Amino acid sequence: MKTVLMTGLTGTLGPIVAAQFRLRGWEVIEWNHHHVSPEDEERSESFWQSLHIDAVCHMAMGSEEWAGWLAQRCAWRKIPYLFVSTAMVFDSEQDGPYGIFQDRNAKDAYGQYKIRCEEAIWKVNPNAMIARIGWQFHDGGEGNNMLAHLEQQNNEHGVIRASVGWFPATSHMEDTAFAFLQLIERNDAGLYHLDSNANDRWSFFELACALNNHFKKGWRIIPSEDYHHDQRLKDERIALPPLSARFNA
Repeated sequence: MKTVLMTGLTGTLGPIVAAQFRLRGWEVIEWNHHHVSPEDEERSESFWQSLHIDAVCHMAMGSEEWAGWLAQRCAWRKIPYLFVSTAMVFDSEQDGPYGIFQDRNAKDAYGQYKIRCEEAIWKVNPNAMIARIGWQFHDGGEGNNMLAHLEQQNNEHGVIRASVGWFPATSHMEDTAFAFLQLIERNDAGLYHLDSNANDRWSFFELACALNNHFKKGWRIIPSEDYHHDQRLKDERIALPPLSARFNA
């Protein structure tokens, strides 16, 4: 049995990724940074040396130093390292769809933070894998989940205003989890874009309506022109199931 070290298992996406790996026969070990702080170099090194692992999947929020630290140690052990980045490395100043060679131009703090993480990783481990993803959705759980966000917006305001000019990068969490599994099992170094909306080009309004119908939510959704941005991510090497297939549209 192979073993993967995962961070971010207390988040929204992490448990679904862990479940997908276990289905494939992997043992999952968690690095909970609340228990072993990456800033405690001695404890981190001791924890790392105690591990007998075959891969690392780094999904947690944490410093760019931690991202680079893990990347370097994976390079030393010659094992796969997957870091999860974001479509938000691209600002709306320039529209997508974005390819992997597109210049990053994030202006918000989160996007800039992810850029620093990417740079820290490439500096020490050219054989790493980085997967950029968009806003995720799933029918269970709270947290950073598009479905939960829309539910909250409807409960608080009695209506959901959804832009017809925003074409988000987005995927179902289970599809993203399976893509992570594929990447680690292939272990083909490089940068990847994972987006179920890459070819469908659904607006946020269309997506909200599809979620409303599919999960029988009964939301009141009205189209808006509040935000315009083609945020889609393009990459033909590891295609996720399109939104139209997920919703039988």
